[in-house]
Amino acid sequence: MRTDPIVIFPAKNLNLNPAEKKVVDKLTEVAKAIAPIYEQQENSLYPGANFYPHDATKEEILTEAKHNSQILSPYTVVQRGDNGKLIAVPYHIIYKDHLEKIAHLLKEAAHLTNNKDFAQRLELQANALLEGTYEVSDIYWITMKPYKIDIAIGPIDRLDDRLLFKKASYEAWVGIIDEEKTEKAKIIQHSIYDVRRKIFTLSQKADFLDKTKLRVDKTLIFSGLFARGMFTSNSLPVDPELMEKYGIEITFFDSSLDVKFNNQHFPIFQRIFEKKFQRDYSKELLREGSFRNVLLHEIGHSLLRYKDSERRLKELFPVIDELSATIYGIKSCGSLVLKGIMTEKELEAIMIMFICRAFTWWIDSQTQKSVEAFATGHAIALNHFLANGALKESKGISWPNFSKMFLGIEELSDALEALISMGSHDDAQQVIDKYGSFVVYNKLAPRLKGLT
Repeated sequence: MRTDPIVIFPAKNLNLNPAEKKVVDKLTEVAKAIAPIYEQQENSLYPGANFYPHDATKEEILTEAKHNSQILSPYTVVQRGDNGKLIAVPYHIIYKDHLEKIAHLLKEAAHLTNNKDFAQRLELQANALLEGTYEVSDIYWITMKPYKIDIAIGPIDRLDDRLLFKKASYEAWVGIIDEEKTEKAKIIQHSIYDVRRKIFTLSQKADFLDKTKLRVDKTLIFSGLFARGMFTSNSLPVDPELMEKYGIEITFFDSSLDVKFNNQHFPIFQRIFEKKFQRDYSKELLREGSFRNVLLHEIGHSLLRYKDSERRLKELFPVIDELSATIYGIKSCGSLVLKGIMTEKELEAIMIMFICRAFTWWIDSQTQKSVEAFATGHAIALNHFLANGALKESKGISWPNFSKMFLGIEELSDALEALISMGSHDDAQQVIDKYGSFVVYNKLAPRLKGLT
């Protein structure tokens, strides 16, 4: 039996005044209230979850969408009408009763806060949920002055729609900014942006680096899809047109990363690498390497956003997109080592944690299908490393050849960027068929028993 899609994190050293604490308590109520909607959407038995009729084929849905564009809207549930034809019902109508409660709580929070900009944001967010005017809310949020308290709520990520990668799942998080870790993360972000490589492609690339905001949060609650996936970062908005016009905000969830590192990333390291090898890498160094994987992943996303890539790659887009972001980010660390911003040992820790995080995604994908794209993408990388001799596996991973691994990362990054920038659905399928096998995970499965 599945638990409610809600995760509460320990609240430590938040530095909130009494008024801010009241706002945070109210926003926590808001986040919890999103869970029942997500429970109506999720269904791991069907690639289309509960977004489409379970007897509807991909071909039928796409054919009907030619006559009704709302069929493929991220914010509609597709149902069968009385005549058997497919119809689209907007989220704000089908989930009206739940959304009215959530909007009321958001407006109560808006009256509690002393920050006028944040109050306006909460009001707009409430209206967006009730009316389906998500773009208005997104634009205000991304352009408002940063505030210590943060919340994202509504239909956002589309990972549950493994059929067409169109429908957005409801989710929410509430967090408080960690100023010190935010400033440290910005140093790496700006250093990579400064040396970013200009390339010519046949595809149109979104450019919004001068409008990119970044924050590391002490996370208080996840709800909906975020609770199921236990994600460690997110970039919003997701629309490339909005990104280019207004920018993005990248959020890192340090509390979630703590849970993932202590329960999965570090235990996986201890189980799959040779004991002698492990002695050269402290837990503290690997924890930083794990965080930097997340940081580099989101930085990679901001550097590889092509406006037409989803149209070309279709439902395979998240597999290629999620992997290419991380690989591109790690490749960019070569310049940071040369500039003295990062040591070779720190880069090695990043690559080690990339391998451990791959196995985390595989473990999670067995119970949470929404992260299957991450597991498949990371399998492509692991199999690529095995093929070029960077990794050797014999009942465990022997000492990695970091020179070959970094060379493999550069090669893989170029190949993935070619797919993102101008590749076709067939091109992506060929890469997945060749390198996306889960055999690499299954070989080490006996060593990972008990990890969840």
